Amino acid sequence: MSLGRVVALLADVHGEQEVLRRALELCRAERVETIALLGDLFDRPDQADRCALLLAGWQVVGVYGNHERELALAAREGNLGLRQQTITLLAALRDRLVIDGVCLTHEVTGEDWAHDSSLGRIAPVPPRSSRDGHPRVTFAGHTHYRQARDDRGPLDLSRGLIQLDPRRRYLINPGALTAGQFAIWHRNQGIVVFRQVDRVGRYRTP
Repeated sequence: MSLGRVVALLADVHGEQEVLRRALELCRAERVETIALLGDLFDRPDQADRCALLLAGWQVVGVYGNHERELALAAREGNLGLRQQTITLLAALRDRLVIDGVCLTHEVTGEDWAHDSSLGRIAPVPPRSSRDGHPRVTFAGHTHYRQARDDRGPLDLSRGLIQLDPRRRYLINPGALTAGQFAIWHRNQGIVVFRQVDRVGRYRTP
């Protein structure tokens, strides 16, 4: 399992097929090679086949969220009345996935980042050497709140992109696709571009 050179980061789709379709159109135009799912692709079993059909033909990696966790586990046992393509997609999802030093997760855990509830913010644990396998970049969903932080604190997203510094560690939430928010990561250039798509097909960088 590996990531392509251009990766789309999709979180919290919640079965919104039309918005997913619009986002995938933009991904195709921008030569995305891998779709990385960050959880909550759908809420109900009746949404699963339609979402999976839209993702047909894409290289898809990712994790499941709290909304589809039980269905994803059931899919591995073949206990759902879903299309085989949908079952294959769901069975491939994991609770947490680390590929090429990049972590994909739905909910942030203390393993990578500590949550300080008194400040209402996410703070990094002390930096570690990349040799210990600790992910340099973590992409997460769940909160429906677009944000990015490195090991020094919050990052300014007003330009609609961030340039990743190989000396830093990052936590990035691309936002919820239910609100039209997602991101495209150009790995060779080390740039994450935040995108917005609406229901009538207009695309823009926030």
